[in-house]
Amino acid sequence: MKYYFAPMEGITNYIYRNSHHCLYKGIDQYYMPFIAPHHHHHLKTRETSDINPAHNQDINVVPQILSNNADDVIYTLKQLNELGYQEVNINLGCPSPTVTKKHKGSAMLDDLDNLDDYLKAIFQAQLPIKVSIKTRIGYQDTSCLEALIKLYNKYPIEKLIIHPRTGIQMYKGTVDLAAFEAFYQHSTIPLVYNGDLKCIADIKSIEEHYPQLEGIMVGRGLIARPYLIDEYVTGNQETLEHFKKFHDQLESGLIETLKHEKDVLFKLKELWAHMYVMFNDSKKPLKHIRKAQNLEDYHKALDEMLDCGINYSDEF
Repeated sequence: MKYYFAPMEGITNYIYRNSHHCLYKGIDQYYMPFIAPHHHHHLKTRETSDINPAHNQDINVVPQILSNNADDVIYTLKQLNELGYQEVNINLGCPSPTVTKKHKGSAMLDDLDNLDDYLKAIFQAQLPIKVSIKTRIGYQDTSCLEALIKLYNKYPIEKLIIHPRTGIQMYKGTVDLAAFEAFYQHSTIPLVYNGDLKCIADIKSIEEHYPQLEGIMVGRGLIARPYLIDEYVTGNQETLEHFKKFHDQLESGLIETLKHEKDVLFKLKELWAHMYVMFNDSKKPLKHIRKAQNLEDYHKALDEMLDCGINYSDEF
């Protein structure tokens, strides 16, 4: 079984990925937050920086593309191949309304004929780069699930990463394991499970139910508990000292890269919106972290958080 770190826009940039890879074991591939090519073929400075091979040395990373235009995807695949990337992921799963209102991400699952034309054009280009897909099980509902499975089976997809919710569900409700089972039984593509993996028990349950999976992808659960896969694979329990090393390396990278203290604070606060769950009785120090106006105040609140101790329970 392989373990993949899901991309999260605004969080898992190269600074985060390198800090995590340096301190934690068990991740086979880190998937990058999506790049969104346009017809003018210019990427944002942030996107160019994130895919820069110099920022991704000694770490197995996979760029992700978000686009509903096959020509733009093909152009970007060629660029990424020239940079030395061997696999690229296509995002057909993003449920964000800012994405789906442009008929991108999971909204592309609402028109399978158009999706078929899109994938046909991409794979007919026969580029020397592997293409994987991250998908939902439908956009509005799962009425076209069987047709979607058959559609994907037509193409030489490297692996299919499935989050078993519809697009309009966002991250609400529960995952649809019956729909995932349909993929598991009928897909001819190596499958990766993604969704609601918050603790070791969740990962074990998926592996036991689906032993033939190619891998498991964890996103929010790993942001909340950066040690999750490391502990699952090695059996090593996280310590405050080790977590502090991770935090400090990440903070140093942010300070070195970002221009203003307020930008560093924003990124750290964004992380703590997820990471607070790994500490006992963390609501009060979390409030102080959120109120911090400078790094000095932030570090006082951080010490308060660390004094709470790590919550090793699967209950949070």
